[in-house]
Amino acid sequence: MPAKRKRINPFYALLVPAGFVFAVTAFAYGYMAFQAVNAVRSQANAHAGHPLYRWLRAYGDEAMLIQLAILAALTIAALATDRYWDPVEKTEPKPPAT
Repeated sequence: MPAKRKRINPFYALLVPAGFVFAVTAFAYGYMAFQAVNAVRSQANAHAGHPLYRWLRAYGDEAMLIQLAILAALTIAALATDRYWDPVEKTEPKPPAT
């Protein structure tokens, strides 16, 4: 009997790029906050005018919360549909030994 090919859960495939986008946003937001704290001490903030930092200052909180909600929804969907995408092989019960 040929081995059944395992189907891939599409929610896991969606979790990878969603997680990557969240990680990049989180690191950029953290770096921006770190630069803002250090700018007070050094009075020099070379990245203050960069478009990414201006966007993060305006929409960073909302972006992180939305991305976190998307990650949570995809994670719940992936776990909830795991059995559908990877069904257990049904075996016939063995007859009782006499």
